Amino acid sequence: MKIPAKLLRDSFVGLAILSTGFLMYNMLAIIIFRKQVFLERDTISCAELMMIIGFGLVVLFDIMSLLWIVSGFRYLKEGFAGSKIILFIAVLSIISLFGAKVMVDEIGREYILGWEVIGEWIILYVFLTFHLVYNFLIILKLIRTYNVIWQ
Repeated sequence: MKIPAKLLRDSFVGLAILSTGFLMYNMLAIIIFRKQVFLERDTISCAELMMIIGFGLVVLFDIMSLLWIVSGFRYLKEGFAGSKIILFIAVLSIISLFGAKVMVDEIGREYILGWEVIGEWIILYVFLTFHLVYNFLIILKLIRTYNVIWQ
């Protein structure tokens, strides 16, 4: 059974917008709910559940966008260098998510011990901001590729 191209395209655009929104929510929620996230380990609050769902959508979007970028290579006749740059940024973006996960773990461990974690917060937000810029880049590429998103 073949999935219609318009449905696939619209789903990908929706996923891009949804994951970008959740990434922005997560960037705010980590600071707002830091006590619940880092100190209260017994239960998962609604905010933490939304953060988990958000990061799951971000990872799904990363995988889908990487596949979309790689699949576009076979249709390119010119502008190949620009797509290579976007592919490189996509790989760096995925790596930055792993770095963000490590920083969250470090902040959690050091926050419990009462240590200073300003450096870890800065690194975490550099990674997340890089990823947010990547999301906006892909959304712009989607708009440019399909000219009008919903026809």
